[in-house]
Amino acid sequence: MSDNSRAAGAAAVTVVLWASAFVSIRSAGGHFSPGALALGRLLVASLALGVLWLISGDGWPPRAAWSGIAGSGVLWFGLYMITLNWGEREVDAGTAAMVVTIGPILIALLGGWLLREGFPRRLGAGMAVSLAGAVVVGISESGATGPGAGHSPILGVALCVVAAVCYAAGVVFQKPALGHASAIQVTTFGCFAGTVTCLPFAGQLVSQLGSASAGDVGNVVYLGLFPTMLGFTTWA
Repeated sequence: MSDNSRAAGAAAVTVVLWASAFVSIRSAGGHFSPGALALGRLLVASLALGVLWLISGDGWPPRAAWSGIAGSGVLWFGLYMITLNWGEREVDAGTAAMVVTIGPILIALLGGWLLREGFPRRLGAGMAVSLAGAVVVGISESGATGPGAGHSPILGVALCVVAAVCYAAGVVFQKPALGHASAIQVTTFGCFAGTVTCLPFAGQLVSQLGSASAGDVGNVVYLGLFPTMLGFTTWA
């Protein structure tokens, strides 16, 4: 199998797993607060990734990779997950997913500028279509009411935009790190950094776990093992 085929397969796995995360977040968010849900998800992922890292024998990431790992960990694993969880308390999973699609636009802009990857014409056309879709969703949500619409749709859309910015910045931090360290190293230690970022919510997590249903806990475990541990590894 060629490198391009392997990359396409890994990307496909990532897309499916990340899409499923929006539904699980919406479900678990009915019980867990945004920070507690992010921390619970990351603790599960950190444990699984730690085992994977030990089995891989990759060792510690080289010094040149640490700034990228820390930046992606704090922004993408930490702040992105907190703001996305918060946003999904206000808007439905489908809307959140659509708004977060501005993330790739920002990645393309930052990558073209900071990483000197350029701005091909087809990329510009795709960015325009994606941005138009996000704008339409934002406008439609401004008048959303009724069950499932959230307490403040505008706030929800704004939080999802912030999540997209954190996501884009995290990807741009991660890309150079992958030039110095393996995908498992970058993903594992990025997840560790995100977990540390979310530790202030440990009290909330412990309190809310005590009254959580099996379904709520199952969603947290699913988010940690599949969209995070597996999805972020195949992305890297």
